[in-house]
Amino acid sequence: MNYFAGLIQLYSKTGRAVTVSPSDEVALSAGVRGAITFMLVGCSTMSTVSQNMRPSCVSLMDANRTDWYIRHSSYYLQVESENLTDNLPLFQGDSSYILHADTFYTGYYALESVSLPDHYIKSEVNGSLVVRQRSYTADYYDSASFRMYDYITASECVYF
Repeated sequence: MNYFAGLIQLYSKTGRAVTVSPSDEVALSAGVRGAITFMLVGCSTMSTVSQNMRPSCVSLMDANRTDWYIRHSSYYLQVESENLTDNLPLFQGDSSYILHADTFYTGYYALESVSLPDHYIKSEVNGSLVVRQRSYTADYYDSASFRMYDYITASECVYF
């Protein structure tokens, strides 16, 4: 059973909105405007996730494009269509994340890659979003911490 569902928008710890470029790269906007809306759904690769992690396994689908998910490829995040892949199991693993509450900071979420354990979504200096191996530094924690807001009510999501 998955406890997550709904339309959300993500923001970095610094308040920058998560957006998608015209070339489908996932990055931070220059400011708080421009957040893309994602559908938070049960992870694409649920059967490969341990029983105790299944309730917190999620995938993020572009709310405006059915079956287009955030996935990592060569560590960089992009939005791609599940229907256009030639390797569905790889796609499903690369588009599934374990959602952790209060991992690095109270009130913030971190998204750990299912296919690359101990690798979290984080922002680079240029604003690109990537998955990188966990580093025990304040800079890493800052760039891998996100707030999640309900798109309908604009209220902060609390899942745990």
